Amino acid sequence: MRVLFIQGGFGTGGAEKVIAMIANHRVAQGDEVEVAAMRAPKDGTYYNYSPDVRLTVLEPDVDMSAPANQMRRLRQVRRLIRDRKPDVVVSFLTKINVLTLVAGMGRRVPIVISERNNPGVQNNHPVWKKAAMLLGPRASAIVTLTERGRDQLPSKLHRRAHVIPNPCTPMNGSRNQKKSRATDLVAVGRLDWQKGFDLLMQSLAKLRETHPDINLTIFGEGPERPSLERLRSELELDGVVSMPGTTQKHGAWLGEGDIVVVTSRYEGFCNVVAEATLSGVPIVSFDCEFGPREMIQHEVNGLLVQTGNVEELTESLRRLIENAELRQGMAQAANLNKDYLDPDRILGDWDRVINSAVKD
Repeated sequence: MRVLFIQGGFGTGGAEKVIAMIANHRVAQGDEVEVAAMRAPKDGTYYNYSPDVRLTVLEPDVDMSAPANQMRRLRQVRRLIRDRKPDVVVSFLTKINVLTLVAGMGRRVPIVISERNNPGVQNNHPVWKKAAMLLGPRASAIVTLTERGRDQLPSKLHRRAHVIPNPCTPMNGSRNQKKSRATDLVAVGRLDWQKGFDLLMQSLAKLRETHPDINLTIFGEGPERPSLERLRSELELDGVVSMPGTTQKHGAWLGEGDIVVVTSRYEGFCNVVAEATLSGVPIVSFDCEFGPREMIQHEVNGLLVQTGNVEELTESLRRLIENAELRQGMAQAANLNKDYLDPDRILGDWDRVINSAVKD
């Protein structure tokens, strides 16, 4: 089977991670697999691919965020589908899904699309959301990450929608939780308004009034770096909050903190929650839609906080910092999500969706 995956880039995102896993899995089964993306980091793909997976960068030197370039991107995708003649196309993320569905018109190739974020609140132009709703019926199958995400789809699309969470395995390197007080917080994600790092800094400033030894490291890169650096200075946190950029190795952030903090205003799933809970790292997270509630059992393997509530976030962090017994209990609850996030089971679900799309 010839399988063509289409995504935005070869960077550090959760969608990129999952496509790499599925692509490697399919090529190991004997499929002819190609992964195409609009762009790639200068130093190559962030996630590892099998040498048998063909990698294609469509527009390496073009700013494809500019609206005027969307037609150029559409032509590139259409040409790729025409030239490769895949048996099935799999695309991730709203904009790429829309372009892929349009590009596939008249090609008689099944297309599986996957929505990876919260379409109701993500910061896309309304045209993209409307286009996604109109073009959705053209997809052979639609994959969402959670049941609540599936419920966001129009009812007419529910029949062809499948819920498949992101696969995840435990990572090594988490800290021992035996010390009486935690001192190091860590957060991970794109430096973007969605991730709520501005709220996290506000909480940290309040927290340090009673715990002056607490510090925070935020791993990630993105457009909000200048504004976050200004806020850090305004809150007098320059020597307290570190923003070293993206880790060179996936999961390298795991041993950098006693507690993981997730302050996303919205998510599609949140891989950081998956990785932290499976690896036994205590976590405090906003109960945003969607993802954290699916993986965190409050008081058992983490604490859930009302989304956007800085005061509640501060108190929850203070409680976990001071309570070694609670942190140790969370570390020991690492197996709670083992079956839910099991890669073999989830890749099997993806196989069924892809294979069914081709048979239909």
